[in-house]
This record gives sequence, C-alpha cells and structure tokens, in this order.
Amino acid sequence: VNICTFFLLISSFSVARAETLKIATGEWVPYVSKSYKHHGAIGHVIETIYKAEGVDVEFGYLPWARGYQMAKDGVWDAIMPYYCSPEREKYFYCSDPIVSGQLVYFHRTDYPFEWRTIDDLKGLSVGGTLGYYYGEAFEKAEREKLFKVQRIASDETNFMVLMKGRIQVFPQDKEVGYAMIRRLFSEDEQKLITHNPAPIHTKSLHLLFARNNEKSERYLDIFNRGLKRLQSNGELQGY
Repeated sequence: VNICTFFLLISSFSVARAETLKIATGEWVPYVSKSYKHHGAIGHVIETIYKAEGVDVEFGYLPWARGYQMAKDGVWDAIMPYYCSPEREKYFYCSDPIVSGQLVYFHRTDYPFEWRTIDDLKGLSVGGTLGYYYGEAFEKAEREKLFKVQRIASDETNFMVLMKGRIQVFPQDKEVGYAMIRRLFSEDEQKLITHNPAPIHTKSLHLLFARNNEKSERYLDIFNRGLKRLQSNGELQGY
C-alpha cells in the first residue's frame, strides 16, 4: 500500500508540474498551418525552444481578430506570427524577430495598378483583414478615409472578393498571398491575379505575449534565449 501511495503521489506531482503555453494563431500558409507537421517552420521553432525548458505548446486556430483579443484578455498566452506595431506594443511584449515577410499589393491583371506613395491609392476600394496591421502609412490613410477599406474576417474571402473585382487592391504577405491563390483558384483563374513589385514594407514576424499576463516575461525570456541559441549554433536554418 505504501509503495502504491508513493507512486500515486509521484504521478500526481508530475501532472501538477505539467506546463502548457497556449498560442493563438491562424492559417497562414506557408508560415503556419494545422495541416503541417509541427504547424510549420515557425511552430517547429517554438515547440523546440519550449520543449527544451519542459514546457508543452498548444496551438489554437482562430480568426485573427478573435485570437488577438483573447490573448489580450488572457484567455491565450500568446499569438503568432505577428508584426510588431506601436499599437500592439501597448498591450504585448514582442519577441525577437523569427522571420521576415514582404507585404505587397495584389490586384487583378486587367487592372493596371502602379503606386509609389500611399496617396496613389486615393479613391480606391481596398481589401483588408480584421486584426491586421498594414503599416503606419496605410493605417493613417485608412483613418483619414483616403481610400475605402473593407475589412472582413479572412484573407481567403478578400482574395475571392478581389477575383470578382469588388475591390481593386488587397495588401498581403507575398508568399502567403500566392499560396492562397494556388489553393483557392483554378490554374486559369490564378493567371488573373498578380502583385505590384513595390513592397509596402518588409518587416519581421514575432511571437507576442500579453503584458497583463504575469507569465509573459518568463515565456518571452525563454523564447528569446532559445532563439539566440538556435541562431548561434546554425540549427535555425534547418527549420
């Protein structure tokens, strides 16, 4: 009986010590997807870093705006992959950069779109996804109604609206955009959408932790130290 009690106590102690980091994310191929092993390269990096510290990782796939709000409210511990912005840094700690992405404007091939400054979008109908940050120049122009922005819940729907010609341009990460186009449309339809090569910006993507969560600074420190370790020993290139 004593031996059984001992092992029961050990088992209970192990369960009590189990720790799980809950990260809200969304389908954003090729960076992250629930259909990928380890949820993709970024997810694999995150899992590797926390596993070394005895922390399990749980990924939840939610609409971007909902995941953002739930992390902000403390329901989820972190969100990824996100650009850091002044507005976001009011509520979140940003990790060190994980990878960089180039944001561009997608448009139909039968709409000759050229731009140099944000003023070149004046009067256009522009797609946007709820919870996304497209850079300060875009956000300012949106607030000042320089152009009409239709913010909806998903990137996929934005591309379908673009295909139908209901919006004229849609800002999206270049790699993500073309991955979605290949998934959503036939080969003939894919030829109807292109992008303007002038980037809106090239920014790094991060893991964000809510400032009002008492565990966030520890999780941030674990991640940044682990990321530096993977970078210094060359392992990061293998993900």
